[in-house]
Amino acid sequence: MADTPDELQAATASIECHSVRAHYLDASALVKLVADDPSEEPGRDVLRKYYRDHCGHQYATSYCVTEALSAFKMKFVRKQIAELQYIKYVHDFLRTIVGVNLRIDEVSILSPLVFSETERLIKTYKLDFLDCFQIVTILHSRFRVLGPASKSILITADRELARAARAEGAKVWECTTESAPS
Repeated sequence: MADTPDELQAATASIECHSVRAHYLDASALVKLVADDPSEEPGRDVLRKYYRDHCGHQYATSYCVTEALSAFKMKFVRKQIAELQYIKYVHDFLRTIVGVNLRIDEVSILSPLVFSETERLIKTYKLDFLDCFQIVTILHSRFRVLGPASKSILITADRELARAARAEGAKVWECTTESAPS
């Protein structure tokens, strides 16, 4: 236990150097983890490396998982990918992402906080409900109490979501145009 101010400062610095932050991936980032079609190329490789290097601290809302599955379906329906590729994306997503390191974390969608905050965010940023729910989750989930060095980070390929989340005080990595966070 640290007894002097110097010892306390050294202990705090040590903790901050080894901080662990929660990484919340939205659907656009989740899709890039398995989709190999050209439309997912911007940021894909650096995101995959970052994801592998930060195992055990990845989260998404259940709705982001559903949106990612829907994105794979839309690629297939719009004939951007073949049926076998669609099946592979879904299989890989469930087997290597959802079934391995990705954990579900979200605030209760029925809470009064969600109702009031998502309405405010929709009106302010003109985002859809699920993007606003993602911001509310980042700012109000169980990890909100962690210190600055461990502040949760939203990982997205959606520039408008990134802009709004930053404006609300969230730490954000927009993986198609920005360098990976350190």
